[in-house]
Amino acid sequence: MKSLSILIAEDEALTRSDIKTMLEHAGHVVCGECSNGRAAVELARQLSPDLAVLDIMMPELDGIETAKILYGLNIPAVMVTAYSQPNIMNRAENVHVSGYLVKPVSEQNLLATVRIAYARWRDMQHMRRELAESRIQLEQQKIIARAKTIIVGRDFLSEQAAHQQIIREAMTLRISLVEMARRIVEAAQEPSRVAAAKKSDTAAKKSRSSQPPDRIEG
Repeated sequence: MKSLSILIAEDEALTRSDIKTMLEHAGHVVCGECSNGRAAVELARQLSPDLAVLDIMMPELDGIETAKILYGLNIPAVMVTAYSQPNIMNRAENVHVSGYLVKPVSEQNLLATVRIAYARWRDMQHMRRELAESRIQLEQQKIIARAKTIIVGRDFLSEQAAHQQIIREAMTLRISLVEMARRIVEAAQEPSRVAAAKKSDTAAKKSRSSQPPDRIEG
């Protein structure tokens, strides 16, 4: 596993020191350390660590609320706790905590949890990127299909010929196929927009003309 940049937030100085020593002994870099959640958020924004190790019970901002904020910053969190109550675990699950450690923390458990948490986070980020790319590709395919339909109806071409025409026009203008398709769709929509605007303007004029003139007091 590659060396990670890790932030530690733990209000017990001895526990924080032990965690730091174990992480650095394994080759990781502790980029920042603090004793409360609010400071952890500020350090995370400044340092952009690969992962954070957070105590659940901390002053000012507890570990779960801190993890929630870090999740929004795309930073995974491992929770350290002396508690194992279901309500605490449920809260942690709702903010997408990537791993848990119960005190006293052993080096073996710490390193294994950090490794697994980061690997899961990386896999989740990869899946998100793939999903986003799939959505973009689907939208692009819809635009191209719409453009082909417009050309088929306008120029009485086959779908294949319409596709080839879009490709030729895109190459001529030196733009992407999807950008060319988008321009074709927008151009086809423009007359209806103009007609709608004229209709709206005509309706507004009729409405104004039907109103009685303002009464002038003598």
